[in-house]
Amino acid sequence: MEDNRLEIQLTKIQSFVDRCVMQTFNILIGNIMRKKECIGLILLKEMLQNEFLQITDNLSSIYMKYPALSCVEESYKENNFLWDSTFYDSLNKEQRVKYSNFDLATFDYSKYIEDHTLYDEELPMFSSLIDAILYERYANYLKCEIEKIELNEIKSSFQRHSTIVYDDIEPSQLKEKPVIVGNKINPFKSDFSEEQIEILTDCINEVKLFTTSVSPKITKSLFDCNLKGVLKSNNNRLLAYLMQSLNLRGYVTNEWQSTIARSKLILGKTKDTPLTRTDLSTATDQINMKQPKGWEIIDKYIKQLKKE
Repeated sequence: MEDNRLEIQLTKIQSFVDRCVMQTFNILIGNIMRKKECIGLILLKEMLQNEFLQITDNLSSIYMKYPALSCVEESYKENNFLWDSTFYDSLNKEQRVKYSNFDLATFDYSKYIEDHTLYDEELPMFSSLIDAILYERYANYLKCEIEKIELNEIKSSFQRHSTIVYDDIEPSQLKEKPVIVGNKINPFKSDFSEEQIEILTDCINEVKLFTTSVSPKITKSLFDCNLKGVLKSNNNRLLAYLMQSLNLRGYVTNEWQSTIARSKLILGKTKDTPLTRTDLSTATDQINMKQPKGWEIIDKYIKQLKKE
């Protein structure tokens, strides 16, 4: 019974951590996205590499100062990090008591925004825990962006130095572009099992995310970006909360907003035109300030997605 109470306590504190991480992570990613629109790849790569080095230095400093947080490196993607990782067990007796007895009703997100260290006395290392998870996620994002640029460089170099000799081919044939099989497959970079698709379907239907109920087949087609038709959002803020929650736990790409905008598969709540990245960015900013009604339902289903 005591373990059950503690799990509930840590799960709620985890929701505070997730929200704090999500808010800053969105700002960092938005900053990178804006820079990508106006600077060249060479300069962008250098900027990302410098940022990556700075973030890894920050992580090293945190782990050296707080050894109990070293488990973040291995477990930061866990749905319920505070309960599933070794973090709680690494705390001393006094620190464990503080986490166990923390009055959940006293946590005020707006006050945390004003002072990130406000709760460090009541929840030891709270601000550093958030920073560690944030930096690990951001470092992973930066690494992926750098690798994409390097892959593009390799492809460009190959194209510049390749020589193709054509024999007995009509000029008109040379103009035909080959069909690239599998191009842009899995834009969301998701890998949901059939069971997870069913869980997401139940979640979408329970919160009435769209103006119509969906089947597992439709949910799968949505994440595969090959819907035969479109869905209409019933609540843009809930849509943003679901997608950001999936992203926070590594189920979908960091660029989910751009993916939805490019796919043009979801219409906005107040208009019959596809949601844009600006629409989704606005909705995400709103949920970072105040969680939308129904967020508890989404969190309940997200926790069920965890792979054994």
